Amino acid sequence: MPACAYITRPGDLPRTLLVVTGLARIGTVSETGDELTLLWAHSGEWLGVAFIVEPTPRSVALPPEAFIQAVTDLTYLDIPATLVREYARSDAAVAWVIAQFLNDRLWLAVREILLYAHGDLRSRIAHRLVELALHQPPAAPLIATITQDELAKAVGAARPSVARILADLKREGHIRSVRGGLLIARPSELVEPGQHGAA
Repeated sequence: MPACAYITRPGDLPRTLLVVTGLARIGTVSETGDELTLLWAHSGEWLGVAFIVEPTPRSVALPPEAFIQAVTDLTYLDIPATLVREYARSDAAVAWVIAQFLNDRLWLAVREILLYAHGDLRSRIAHRLVELALHQPPAAPLIATITQDELAKAVGAARPSVARILADLKREGHIRSVRGGLLIARPSELVEPGQHGAA
């Protein structure tokens, strides 16, 4: 799947898949057409696992505006949800793995909610940049491969506000523009609570 291509678009049926290589994002589209990234999916990420447990959730449905998009060239494996569901019902070990995965996803969602609710824009940008950079190969420079437009969508902010904070971070020496993205020069300082100013 080439970069920027959509795996699913708003209104498509939910799919269950495993990201083998590359980076994808799950997002949603607002009524005004603005996109917001809900999750960055790296190699090894299992998407749509909730639909294995409950194909049609009773309490909350997948927003019809949701989509999955390849951020980089992407290789993924379609996993039949019905097959995994059968294994889970007959094998407690499989069911336990799914339960652990959903527990991890729940706490990740709680962390994201707290970050958006209580973190200022600078902290959201800093965490997103470091999160992306940490998925580089071992011993490689910490480079967040993301554009300002993509970053603005990821943190739910206007591009000018994001550009202003990036300029501040560059001036302070936390990040540098390099070929392929933004180099995280001081990752530990970038996510230090004391480094987060008001936005």
